[in-house]
Amino acid sequence: MFEAELDDARWAQVQSRDRAADGRFWCVVATTRIYCRPSCPARPHRRNVSFHDSLASARATGARACKRCDPDAA
Repeated sequence: MFEAELDDARWAQVQSRDRAADGRFWCVVATTRIYCRPSCPARPHRRNVSFHDSLASARATGARACKRCDPDAA
């Protein structure tokens, strides 16, 4: 699967707040410098979101953990 297609599939999981996706990838919001679970109730704009395959990768961006969804507890 091409990266753009994978990102589209991941974005669909974020929009539907799919709990099954938790632990499979993490979202980093560039404008807030926060990383979240896919099921987080926060609603960032797609253009501000990047996807990461590991929690370590999300943390390496310099972002902090979301206080709403607590991705470190996943």
